[in-house]
Amino acid sequence: MENKNSFLGMFKKYIPASKNKNDDLKNKENTVIAVRNKIKHLEETLDNASTKKERKKIQREVKKLKNKLESGVDGAPGFTAPFGYLDEDAYLFTKKDRVMSIFDVIFRYGTNNIASPGWVNDVIPRSIIHHGEFHFIQRQRGMDKDSEDDVIAKHMKSNSETISKERKTESNAGERTRNQMRVDDISIAEELIGKEETIIDSDLMLIVKETDPDKIELALDELKDSYKDHAVKGIMTIRKTGEQLNSLRNILKEPHSDPRHNSDPTTIAASRLFLPSSGFSDENGEDIGYDLMAILPKQHALINFVDVKNAVIFSGGISAKGTFSNTGIRPTSIEFGGSALATVIGRSFWLGDSEKGYYGRRTHHIMLSDFDYRLPNSLSFDMRKEAINPFEVFGTPETVEDDFKANFKKAINMMMLLSEINEEDDEAKYARTDLETLLRRWYNEIAGGGGLYTKDPKNNPLRAQRVLADRQHEKYPLPTEFLPTLLNNVSEQSNKGDRARDRAEFLYKKMNGAFEDNPAIFDAHTTLPDIFTRDQRNIYYDLSQVSRDMKVRGALLINTLSYVVNRALDGETIIIHGLDRVDINEEMILDYQKIMKRRGIGKIIVFEESENSKINPETFSRFVGRLNTQDLVCVGGFSEVDINNIKWFQGLPETVISRLIKQEDGNFFIYRKKDRLSTVIKTNIQF
Repeated sequence: MENKNSFLGMFKKYIPASKNKNDDLKNKENTVIAVRNKIKHLEETLDNASTKKERKKIQREVKKLKNKLESGVDGAPGFTAPFGYLDEDAYLFTKKDRVMSIFDVIFRYGTNNIASPGWVNDVIPRSIIHHGEFHFIQRQRGMDKDSEDDVIAKHMKSNSETISKERKTESNAGERTRNQMRVDDISIAEELIGKEETIIDSDLMLIVKETDPDKIELALDELKDSYKDHAVKGIMTIRKTGEQLNSLRNILKEPHSDPRHNSDPTTIAASRLFLPSSGFSDENGEDIGYDLMAILPKQHALINFVDVKNAVIFSGGISAKGTFSNTGIRPTSIEFGGSALATVIGRSFWLGDSEKGYYGRRTHHIMLSDFDYRLPNSLSFDMRKEAINPFEVFGTPETVEDDFKANFKKAINMMMLLSEINEEDDEAKYARTDLETLLRRWYNEIAGGGGLYTKDPKNNPLRAQRVLADRQHEKYPLPTEFLPTLLNNVSEQSNKGDRARDRAEFLYKKMNGAFEDNPAIFDAHTTLPDIFTRDQRNIYYDLSQVSRDMKVRGALLINTLSYVVNRALDGETIIIHGLDRVDINEEMILDYQKIMKRRGIGKIIVFEESENSKINPETFSRFVGRLNTQDLVCVGGFSEVDINNIKWFQGLPETVISRLIKQEDGNFFIYRKKDRLSTVIKTNIQF
């Protein structure tokens, strides 16, 4: 449907305005009340004045107001009578620390012609506004019969002819175009009124609340900046100085009825309805796109992610849409849609929401996808140039036993992955057991010249704590220093027969080969820092370019995760971007899920691929958590294979399944557990 801006308002100038003999008296009464309220506010402020100079300034202002109140001097037209212009006439002081201003919201003619129904919702700012509390109020009422007849009978045809003549002589191209639009609008109005549609008067009011007038003006500046940044055109906010109290009293009465406001046949008025989405419309929420399941189109989805602790994002190979500040206002396709959404969530964590008791916290991003956008004021590690010693144990003295066990398993898993030992082969089925026995002996008796750990950590806690990493990473033994133990084992096993010697020799050769092939992993000391500064709000560990070998990436993932879960502070969040872009077993990372849970570390897992039968939310549910327990679930496209692989998808509404199975770029289904809200969103993420 076409939407037309107000086009019958132009006839209102021919309709005599109703006269009320008491209007002037009411205006004076309201003005006196407003000034008295201002005097009362200032007198209350006087008690809190911190300096003598400030007290004198307030006293002078109070005296000035009282003099004007007593003098009854008439003000200039348009200002407050009977005592002249006052700076404070633009505000209502409702109580000691509460001020409000009321505005008339007007749309410049032609700026939303043609537009889809729901376009009026563009008045809702898409950016986060740091000042002010905004209340939009739309009013609609049928035009009275006499006025309607007067417009139809006397003015529609003559005004159409007059505007057409003006168009021919108008030199300004823009004005000629607008005049043609006005003629077209009158023609549409005549057609709809001919079908006996009622003419509807409507307007939109805005109330801005704050603690003082300066902050109201800051809020207005932010609102205008938001419109400018998102190319929302034609919105004007008009404040009637000296009429604030009247505007408040009449806020729930009939709409304005004058040439500047909207008067339309019912069909057009319906397209102007101000109906914000009943879905995601959170205070201080991130604008991530349009709600495709709302009653009207162009309903912005505003989601406050600050209280999300655990989430799963399954993009299914679908791109997100986003707008980057340095590339203009047109949304572009972002290949790794799941990572794009996760980045917005990470941004929310740092900003926090003090009103809800959430304060900024750091997010750690383990990057396996090729999503290369980085949030500002962050720290990014290219893991091709960095190292984490797999044998180095990160943890605390209080949890050293659990920390050692987790790191021990991780080191074994890394060596088994990268040596490419097939544990199902007869020759290799004892390799893991032999490797565990030898590595345990190395930690207890050999590492660091006499051992770093103990067989009895409970009774020897101080010795056990020697295994923990400190700031002297260059002194911690490396995996390559474990090779002599493996070689000595070959000599030891030779005395036990050929079979024992062959097993030992097989293990040594496999490990030696893995270490030689991957020196950056097995022969390098930890280079990452021990602490992060406050302004480093998002820490990125970029593994996306280290190797295309899925097993190498898997080994690096579990090695990085072991470092991050111990470096992150309690209450921070870890996001794994692209868990399905590695080749590991779920068992390899379960210990770190337990550490995250113990320390209250949030966990957001992004699955970027479709039809991955080995790594998906179902097969890794012990690490990820069941989907019905997540604070937030985001799903892009999926196929019939995905629906069969992931049971939770089978319980989605048919309307959602029918949308997502089309695998349309930009569309994501979002479900939030706390209030059970869900919808499909056409993303337009702001970066």
